[in-house]
Amino acid sequence: MPAAAAPIASNDDDLSPRFRSDTEDAASDPHRKLVAQRLKECDTRDNNVSLDRQIAEGRKANRGFTVSVSSRSANGEPKEEFAAPLRGDKRAQTMPAQSSKRGEYAMDTKALKKLEDLQKTVMARYRRGSVSLKTDDVNEEMLLNAWKTECKYHVHGLMTQGQQYMEDRQRIEYGTSPFSMGKDKPYEFFVACEKGSKGYKDTTPNQDNFSVTMFQNGWTLACAFDGHGPNGHHVSTRTVQTVPYFLIKNGGFGGKEDVPDGMIEDALIQAFETAQKDLVQYMLENNLDVQASGSTAVAALWRGNTIWTANCGDSRCAIGHYADAGKADSKVEKVFETEDHKPTTPKERERIEASGGEVRSQTYPDGWVNHRIFIKGEDYPGLCMARTFGDLSVKDCGVIATPEVAKTVVDLKNRPFLVISSDGVWEFLDTPFVLKAVGKKMKVEPKEKTVLKLQREARKRWKQEEGDYCDDVTSILVTLGGDW
Repeated sequence: MPAAAAPIASNDDDLSPRFRSDTEDAASDPHRKLVAQRLKECDTRDNNVSLDRQIAEGRKANRGFTVSVSSRSANGEPKEEFAAPLRGDKRAQTMPAQSSKRGEYAMDTKALKKLEDLQKTVMARYRRGSVSLKTDDVNEEMLLNAWKTECKYHVHGLMTQGQQYMEDRQRIEYGTSPFSMGKDKPYEFFVACEKGSKGYKDTTPNQDNFSVTMFQNGWTLACAFDGHGPNGHHVSTRTVQTVPYFLIKNGGFGGKEDVPDGMIEDALIQAFETAQKDLVQYMLENNLDVQASGSTAVAALWRGNTIWTANCGDSRCAIGHYADAGKADSKVEKVFETEDHKPTTPKERERIEASGGEVRSQTYPDGWVNHRIFIKGEDYPGLCMARTFGDLSVKDCGVIATPEVAKTVVDLKNRPFLVISSDGVWEFLDTPFVLKAVGKKMKVEPKEKTVLKLQREARKRWKQEEGDYCDDVTSILVTLGGDW
């Protein structure tokens, strides 16, 4: 593998972005050693060994080459310098280390009691049959049957207990991985879904989850969902499965027949909206909070040179390519990025306020302003996103689960790639930097190692800005075309 590039001056960072941590010495810090060991595993891993064979030989499923890029790690994070520009203008550390400006809104006892009463009311109405969700009862057997019989390949993250900071989510896969197709594989993808830290000795679950589904008709769907609230991990785990499931059952992706281009947007919207109805039913049946538990979502659906994106909230998909792919000094350019659904986005705020919600703002001593959504006249739920799965308490206040859908056509000769990530990446890293840094790194190092370094860079920014608080961080890197 080529040696790491030499460090560059800070005033060149915007022109030549890179992960500054590549040049730092890992010998003096135990956590750096663990990260360095994980990166070394990427170098020595046999890229031709399938995940099925690795599991058969006793290797852990979350260490497989096809989708995994990390393993268990100890708690803690070193203090280090960064090269890339921050996403905002003012990010001074004026808050205490244990404080989280970007964490979930802390509701008082009165607000929590109102949410509890809302949940009980909906639960009682559902059991009496006065609440009709008009959706099929999707059970685990139905999902399993879909992955085994109606997909070429599917993988999603598992619900596990006791995850530690930086630990990658375990996953399960079905079918034939694209990596086993050799030189004829239409694309490659690499996933990291790592638990963050809500503070010292955090024991909360990783609320991010993901899935990748290759349908029989040649289309592939990748989902990165970011849960929040007391049962956000249940929301993300359920919906990363039901969105592809409803594309199979209702969207025309259940067989080998092509789906007309004019039907794909509606299919994605219906899959999201049906997944929302299914989620409410699932949460009520399992006595799980759905009033203030939810998830943002971003999904990318591609085949050949056509990419469709669907997103709710602030999880994001960014598409880049090499402007002159045949040249050694080719530059990475942004082709497309999804638009975040924030409370202050004009069209989102207008819908929310017209529906009975209101947006309130809080300015911190360093000048950073946080905007949250509340039911008018109430002190809940305090959402930072204008579109989500779940969050039943504000569904009548304009916080919808309908995605924004877009179509992008790329030139495969320019080696296009996608970065599909939760807000754990995008909070402090902007799209141009991520695309350029990832594109630069992929030229000299394995792609799964590139994903690891993107994840590490995101965690460093959280450490710099929020101290002990770090969001869960998920990234899916997809490279299109076979000539890499």
